[in-house]
Amino acid sequence: MSKHLGDRLPAEFMAALDGHDLERKYGETYVVMTTDPDGVARPCMLSAGELLAVDDRTIRVALWPNGRTGANLKRGAKVIICFVAPNLVLYVRGQPRVLTPAHDPEIERFEVAVEAVDSDAHEGLPVAHGIAFTSTPVVRHAMLEQWRKVLDALRGA
Repeated sequence: MSKHLGDRLPAEFMAALDGHDLERKYGETYVVMTTDPDGVARPCMLSAGELLAVDDRTIRVALWPNGRTGANLKRGAKVIICFVAPNLVLYVRGQPRVLTPAHDPEIERFEVAVEAVDSDAHEGLPVAHGIAFTSTPVVRHAMLEQWRKVLDALRGA
């Protein structure tokens, strides 16, 4: 059963999505959940290069243009960000708002006001690892460069 932690982001969440040390955070993935107009859940996997914890009440999100998750956020659909890491599972619920578009890189930008944070830890059954991806060294290099541009665009919102 989830435990309510309050309406502020824990230090672990903020450190993981602070926009720094991207080389070490490469591969870590977080699930952003919205709902489509028909009520169906819409998952979207994002990385430390597409999410930015601005402070303990605010998260910025970068999405490629014209996606369904972006459309849901534009119409004000509530969002849940699932943060899974060793010994830690958090569900961050919030209300999105659209930020002005960025042109370099061309992304849609959103800001999520944190409304609630829940923890889903189970005594004796700790989570061993989060969700992760891998890539070739060439793709990794290109992605890290892209993430730096995206995070600069999120910081400048």
